[in-house]
Amino acid sequence: MNKKSLQYYYQKARKEGWALAQFNFSSAEQLKGIVEAAVALHSPLLLGTSEGDSGFVGMGQAVAMVQQYRRETKLPIFLNFDHGKSVESVRAAMEAGYDALHFDGSHLGFEENITVTKKIVRAARKKGITVIEGEFGEIPGKHSAYHRERTIEITPDQLTDPGQAKEFAKQTGVDSLAVVIGNVHGMYQENPRLDLARLQNIRKEVQCFLVLHGGSGTPERDLLSAIKIGIVKINISTELRGAFTQGLRSTLEKNPEEITPYKLFPEAVAATRKVAEQKISFFGSANRL
Repeated sequence: MNKKSLQYYYQKARKEGWALAQFNFSSAEQLKGIVEAAVALHSPLLLGTSEGDSGFVGMGQAVAMVQQYRRETKLPIFLNFDHGKSVESVRAAMEAGYDALHFDGSHLGFEENITVTKKIVRAARKKGITVIEGEFGEIPGKHSAYHRERTIEITPDQLTDPGQAKEFAKQTGVDSLAVVIGNVHGMYQENPRLDLARLQNIRKEVQCFLVLHGGSGTPERDLLSAIKIGIVKINISTELRGAFTQGLRSTLEKNPEEITPYKLFPEAVAATRKVAEQKISFFGSANRL
């Protein structure tokens, strides 16, 4: 079994100019499609569950499923707790056995966020968790599926300030920092362009790893440029949810009287796998074991 850590793969990605996708899941069927993609492309795999995802599937259950796939596939598969909004939820993920943690303190004041994040980092270190992600700027948009709006407006004050990023990373000791450079949650008819010049300035100021949320729908040329600048992880959720749901709807439309679950999900699993394979190939993590 592969014993290399998530931090190792972040370092490898930054050095070699590629990125890991973080694929979020909330059901065993979604997870199946994602893992099949990583197996087919010989890619390290980072999975995630948000508070909502883990509230549905269960933290312990998510950890157990990932551990079993790790044993079966012999792949380096890691599980991150995504957008934990409270100390309580993050601690629960620690106890459940997650490999990495993301504390989203963007709802707190800057100084309070630093204080709380430092406590989480100390507690996680004691548990042997080597990748803790911080966030101090709220990422615009909604986690829901496709939006009817043509685009979403982002104001300059919503973007990550390089000086604040340096201070936050230095004081908290986080291993990775989620930046806001035009990325948004959800998919619009036209997602905003990324502020790549700002990302370059952040990269000059911050030593820790830089990660990007809201990868679904972001212009592909911007994602490639962000990876070259130093982004090592890009979160993908909306596109997976959309593909899974469309696959399930297609099956139900073709077979409206079918009630056997294992006959309902194969098209949804295949659609999920297809999106995951596209992202793995595009971000460059295929054959990086």
